[in-house]
Amino acid sequence: MQTLLVCGSAPCVHDDLSAALLLRPLATVMLVNGASTLVENADHVLSGHTEKAELFAAQRRKVFPNVKPWRLHATIKEAHRHEAKTVFPSVTDWWDKSYCTGATSIAKGAVIGLRALGFDEVVLCGAPMDGSGYAKGEAAVGHDCHRVGDPLVQTRRVIEGYRIKYKKFAEQYRDRVFSMSGFTMACSGAPR
Repeated sequence: MQTLLVCGSAPCVHDDLSAALLLRPLATVMLVNGASTLVENADHVLSGHTEKAELFAAQRRKVFPNVKPWRLHATIKEAHRHEAKTVFPSVTDWWDKSYCTGATSIAKGAVIGLRALGFDEVVLCGAPMDGSGYAKGEAAVGHDCHRVGDPLVQTRRVIEGYRIKYKKFAEQYRDRVFSMSGFTMACSGAPR
């Protein structure tokens, strides 16, 4: 069975990732958004916000200048794909908007892993969806959107909206997506 560990940037990401690798030692790692600078050994990075793809890529290269090659994923409307290749030259893999779930970028990473990359299962790490904030060392990229762990926004309202969408996502991908912690684990279950 091929497993993809999709990592967010909550403070629990390192503990979750270590525990997941004990369960799935041959798993492949995908880092999402700010997590791009938290883990050196990863084959995939997802810019859940396409407009920030070059920023996440630059931060990863700055923090890990000698890291092995990795693939940068992003989504775009098909009509804009040609132009996007010029504007975002670091992106190696473009996916259409059907991979967007509305249940945070972590779910988008899971869908890309399952549907586009052909993994059998996805295990979420560092994505408890509990408003616990962000891990030290997260990519230094400005954010102009409401984030699940951002203490400066009405976190309860933001989190609840994402949680409603995540519950639907978890039902759709039951027995293929699991999580190591928090609300996402309560919905998707822990890996067996």
